[in-house]
Amino acid sequence: MVQRDNSLAYTRACKENDWTTSIHIAASEGYVDVINAVSEQCPDYWEMLNSSGQNALHVAISNDKSRVVRLLLNDKESHNLIDEADNDGNTPLQLLASSKYLYVPLQLIGHPHTKKMLFNKENQTPLDIEKSGTETTAVEKYLFKQNLQYGRSGRRHFEIKKKQKMQEQEDEMESSENKAKNDKKSELENIMAATEIHLVVATLLVTVTFAVGFMLPGGFESDPSGPYKGLVILARNTAFRAFVVSDAIAFTCSAGAVFSYFFIAANATATTKIKIMRVLFNKAMLLQLFAMSAVVITFVTGMYATLAHSVGLAITVVVIDCMSFLVYALLLCAFN
Repeated sequence: MVQRDNSLAYTRACKENDWTTSIHIAASEGYVDVINAVSEQCPDYWEMLNSSGQNALHVAISNDKSRVVRLLLNDKESHNLIDEADNDGNTPLQLLASSKYLYVPLQLIGHPHTKKMLFNKENQTPLDIEKSGTETTAVEKYLFKQNLQYGRSGRRHFEIKKKQKMQEQEDEMESSENKAKNDKKSELENIMAATEIHLVVATLLVTVTFAVGFMLPGGFESDPSGPYKGLVILARNTAFRAFVVSDAIAFTCSAGAVFSYFFIAANATATTKIKIMRVLFNKAMLLQLFAMSAVVITFVTGMYATLAHSVGLAITVVVIDCMSFLVYALLLCAFN
């Protein structure tokens, strides 16, 4: 029949969208003689595909027709079938991996033309499919895995997997670096926002403590004929001495905080110095806390020195002023 009309070899056996050809029927039944006879009249007979995009080698492996598989693997005209993918992206080797027939067709694994990147549309290699399969026995899966790992396609598979793993590690490192940069940038922005507020407070403390140093309680000696003209009247008073010392401490600490905030502001864009700026910000906050505490002590001792003649009133003022330390302690406990 083919000798009289070779177009018969290419005729489809149709059933709506599910159709096949004579070579697929012959491959599914294991008719090697039919395939040989028709291929002599039709050299491109091997290239026929069915409705699923499968060639004769796909069908032979799916139906465990080892004679047809050997014929197709040994014939040079059919070597292009080995790595041809069907509509699902599966090559004959991937169908072999998902099949329960794993003995005779294993020569496909080591075939010299089985060397392409064998990923189907689900991004699975033959080894991935074999691992996920449940139809094969433990011995069959072991034999297939050993052949796949030590064959050319197996080596290719592991090379691809290694490259993928390295790429994933590089992507993960890049993601971690980007996250670290974003975290540093966010932390720097928070430090700068807090610095703007703290700088105002620190500057105000410097101004106040500076002014207090020249407006001492008790006044100055005004007797023009005396030996102490222009000197502080309460210089020998213990409370006054504590007042002067605490005022000096408040001025020094607040000035140090201002310098620290200036340095932070000058390096606002230097994310590489984030550790230094973090430490400097914490030190500036500590200096500012000392300065505020010293300001309270300055006020308390100054009021006590001027009210020394009325002990009851002086003690009352001291107690009220020291309530600020209690407020700070309560806030500290509430947020810890």
